[in-house]
Amino acid sequence: MKFRLFLVALMFTASFTMQSAFADQKPLEDFFKKPQFAGFQLSPDGENLGVLAPVEGRMNLVIINLKDRKPVVVTGEKDQDIRGFMWANNNRLLFFMDKDGNESFGIFAVNKDASKFRVLAEPVESQLNKGRRKIEITSVLDPLIDDDDYVLVTNNKRRSANSDVYKMNVNTGRRRLLMRNPGDIVGWQTDWDGNIVGAGYVDEGYGGFMVYNRETEKFEEKTRFRFDEPSFAPVLMKEDGVHGYAQSTINPDGSIRDKAALFEFNLETMEVGDLVYEHPVIDCCNPMGNRKMKDIIGVAYTVGKPELVYLDETWKARMDGINQALPDTFNLISSMDREETVAVVASGSSTQPTKYYLFDMEKGSLEPLPSSRPWINPAEMAEMKPIQIKARDGLAMHGYLTIPPGSDGKNLPLIMNPHGGPWTRDGWGFNPETQFLANRGYAVMQVNFRGSTGFGRKHFDNGNKQWGRAMQTDLSDAVQWAVDEGIVDKDRVCIYGGSYGGYAAMAGLTFSPGLYQCGINYVGVTSLALLFETMPTSWDAQRVMMTERVGDPEKEKEFLEEWSPTNHADKIEVPVFMAYGLRDPRVDIEHAFQMEKAMKKNDVEYELMIKKREGHGFVKQENRYDFYGRMETFLAENLND
Repeated sequence: MKFRLFLVALMFTASFTMQSAFADQKPLEDFFKKPQFAGFQLSPDGENLGVLAPVEGRMNLVIINLKDRKPVVVTGEKDQDIRGFMWANNNRLLFFMDKDGNESFGIFAVNKDASKFRVLAEPVESQLNKGRRKIEITSVLDPLIDDDDYVLVTNNKRRSANSDVYKMNVNTGRRRLLMRNPGDIVGWQTDWDGNIVGAGYVDEGYGGFMVYNRETEKFEEKTRFRFDEPSFAPVLMKEDGVHGYAQSTINPDGSIRDKAALFEFNLETMEVGDLVYEHPVIDCCNPMGNRKMKDIIGVAYTVGKPELVYLDETWKARMDGINQALPDTFNLISSMDREETVAVVASGSSTQPTKYYLFDMEKGSLEPLPSSRPWINPAEMAEMKPIQIKARDGLAMHGYLTIPPGSDGKNLPLIMNPHGGPWTRDGWGFNPETQFLANRGYAVMQVNFRGSTGFGRKHFDNGNKQWGRAMQTDLSDAVQWAVDEGIVDKDRVCIYGGSYGGYAAMAGLTFSPGLYQCGINYVGVTSLALLFETMPTSWDAQRVMMTERVGDPEKEKEFLEEWSPTNHADKIEVPVFMAYGLRDPRVDIEHAFQMEKAMKKNDVEYELMIKKREGHGFVKQENRYDFYGRMETFLAENLND
């Protein structure tokens, strides 16, 4: 029931490795094998738990009856991991998969006793359209909790960037067109009863919110802003379907604020009402809605560590009790039954993988469920510490520093790990990559450089057309800070990232020669012009925004060429390791081939790993072992004394 407005982002974050003199080395597999259990979800009646668990190396769906506690494996996928699931009703579950990382997700269904398996929406092979992949995606928009036989789904077959809405039978897969996209809607909003009440749209660099008029059966535009202008976006509705909550950088008096805040608003008049919550450092907030109350109960946000603030006193008291029982972790309720008598609590920290508990909401008691990675001992892991540093122009940057366990935190080899996106941010929590690298003796730094989201309009807009430029010098400044603090040995620094982070790795080697002793590019952009030439058709709604934030491939071709690492391979003086998925729809494999050609021409020492049945990041366990094993060797060869 949250407003769904999808912004283009390459979205991936990655990390690295070496021999440790500070802690006992753990097997690589301990960090990267599939979790024992992931994502417990209660059935609507609270009698069963669904969960993903590895079966023959792939994540499959398992059902646990809470009376006898006997697990039943209800799927037998051997080629692909199930990437997510949901209860359609008390008996039937939907789950989601693509094909070898192509991101054309489909919907499958099975009963809790493993009967009546059915493909409801087939994952479609990505089609090339003039070098650009057309990705067909079917996804659930609303579960229609009062209708056991149907859900609302969106599908983009007709218009790649603008999905239509269908009502789909969860038993047969039959679909009926419910709402035809007029051509510019990128996110639909439903109310608590599953009715479409509004939509977010993007139109040639402008966007806003439209309200659906049931009488005229048409959408009425209520707000319109350029993507870089102050704006507000509805995020949650109240029970009456008229009033709700919106994230806004416009105050009720019309004045502009840098950090978004959460306000009440009126859907019919679009008037901004009372302030609900704000924070001086970050954009605020993600509302936590409650289906039974049909209203907000709290907000969630992250500056350094994640925070939950409960606005409802009953929920505040409930969570205070949970936090007292589990004082050393970040705790949240991740699933509940329909009547809110039993819940699943997910508990974790930067050193503890997620543990699960069954919470009796009437008695206030917690019962342990199987943890995700019981083979990990939190006492042997490294703490991810929030940091704040300044760029050379004074811009404040928040990030994280992880020091190898057992070290004195001085004169360490460093892995600079820029996040993907770039229009996203790094966060706090258990990260297998970071822990693996710290276990091998590396300090790991993650920085929310300019252009990262969540830290206000100025921080975000300062990243415009700064790929390879100020976004890159932010990383250089972070490295220098760590050197000046005595934490890092300046002669043992490597840069590693995925997606945009892969671009930043190659840009670091080409535009900041001498700073890094090696680089690892994981599914990264290497040519800005090629990024536009091969971007999937589903990104078309965001093309204008991308041209203004990255560069215009028609009007600024020379600018894009100037900041493309493929054109500066002659500046690379250190070894490079690159890894790509052949079926990646976001960063086409041609990025790897063009970079490889340029490095060959300039006698750069490099290694290229390509996995044929992977996409934007490796999912299959055997490929992850191969990738991180090679990474470990590469880092040891280039950063050890």
